[in-house]
Amino acid sequence: MAKIQVNVKLEEDLLREVEYLVESGLYSSKTEAFIEALKLLLRVQKGKMILQRIEKIREGTEAYPSVGQALAEMHEEEEF
Repeated sequence: MAKIQVNVKLEEDLLREVEYLVESGLYSSKTEAFIEALKLLLRVQKGKMILQRIEKIREGTEAYPSVGQALAEMHEEEEF
């Protein structure tokens, strides 16, 4: 995949933290560290979006039985 250079302004403390991670051998470069950080950020945000969608779908369904309850009731009805 093609790579595009992006210029970002950072606080010095944040840059030092990233440089420390590179110097300690956790990452081979600042670029690798930033890519990993952005991937993690995207995963977290996507997870939050999914949870928000689930909560929106669940709104107003509190009165409905849970899946487990519905299955138990179905089995009880089959026994009669």
